[in-house]
Amino acid sequence: MEEDSSAMEPNRLREAEAAAGELKRLREAGQSQYMYRSIADARVVGGRVCLFAVVSEIGATVHSRGTDFTVTLRVIDESYKSGISVTFFADSTALLPCVKSCGDVISLHNVVIKKYRDFFVQFDKKYSSFALFEGKTYTECSPYQTSIRYHDSEHDKDFLNQMRTWLPQGLKDFTSNNSELYLMNLKSDSTFDLVCKVFHVHVENNNSIFYVWDGTDTPAAEFPAILDAEAAKSLSLHEGPPLSREILCTMPDFGTVLRIFSDRFVNKVSYMQKNIYWARFWNITCKQNFGIWKGCMTAASPTEFVVGRWQASPPVLLVTHKLRTLVRVVAAHPCEASLLSTGNCHLRLTLEDPTARIHAYVHKNDLVGFFGGGFLTAEVIVKKMNMVLGIPEPQGSVEVAPSTRNPPWIWCCLMSYYMDKNDPWVSRKYRIYSTAIRD
Repeated sequence: MEEDSSAMEPNRLREAEAAAGELKRLREAGQSQYMYRSIADARVVGGRVCLFAVVSEIGATVHSRGTDFTVTLRVIDESYKSGISVTFFADSTALLPCVKSCGDVISLHNVVIKKYRDFFVQFDKKYSSFALFEGKTYTECSPYQTSIRYHDSEHDKDFLNQMRTWLPQGLKDFTSNNSELYLMNLKSDSTFDLVCKVFHVHVENNNSIFYVWDGTDTPAAEFPAILDAEAAKSLSLHEGPPLSREILCTMPDFGTVLRIFSDRFVNKVSYMQKNIYWARFWNITCKQNFGIWKGCMTAASPTEFVVGRWQASPPVLLVTHKLRTLVRVVAAHPCEASLLSTGNCHLRLTLEDPTARIHAYVHKNDLVGFFGGGFLTAEVIVKKMNMVLGIPEPQGSVEVAPSTRNPPWIWCCLMSYYMDKNDPWVSRKYRIYSTAIRD
């Protein structure tokens, strides 16, 4: 059981006072020496200490309630593997620690141990300082970032090597690789961790939507076999608000962009501004809304940012002018054979691939060719529509209505056009041409 400050032995306080006195004497003598303590020994309320520790969690940079920017890290060492949080304040984000990766080592000078419910470390911008080192044993011993007031000590290299030696075993105590998934392995209602790239954050009414990507495609969903005309007519193309073309053009041209919803307010997340860093989301759950995957952050979902670089490629959306593409038909409207067999109506299909979902129209003059040519009968339409929508044929003599359907992937020719030349992107429509459903 952890010790409370009121129950600590008096010699702990005396040791902290002696360490502070020794540090003052060395400074007065012009020597850059620091008395590093373990996290377990440093848990003295009000004590000013120096620490060498491993970064286990990295929070988002946000505005404080005042004029400062703030970020919180969680650090661990061999003496205290559950870790202790360190809160930094600075006048600008450039002065805050920018940790490259979970597992890097941090040196903290003259930070204060405080307690509110639990112990935490406070970094004072007036007299505290820090340095960041890579956690890998084969990298250099020089820091990749230091604060303005940081001065190293001749024994820093020994402490750094000690942290790096312990790190491979210690990492096993706070990583959660067992629950880490790629988007291609999503399962409904499961809880998992996700390492991904954040391409956009939408904030509205204290709610946030993270648009994330890891380079893989989410699993293709199955749909209810019974088609409801009204449901097909009002089928949603995406979860959340529509994005502008400018934002869509920053998205990658392969892999699925998943929307993760949170009821937390996100204010000026500097790590996400220029699409440089990757992030780890903890304890995410996922569900489907008519085949669209939706992520949700739980109450126990902290966010950690890890290093990564993304070089954007020229965006290729699902439809740009004319192209031949591989898609699934999610829904059709109208789907009644009696209406389609007249040849006097347009057919609207809802198409999807791993990157997007759109409505595309088969013009009434193209209906006959779309259904394979020849005489357009209700029997032909039902057979072809069942095929393209993934409705299985009944097996055996007893007809049992299937509960789900799994649309196949089909090649489709698409063209895009606008209805209003003054607003070409908002008024853009899509049409299927030179495409036929074959048996």
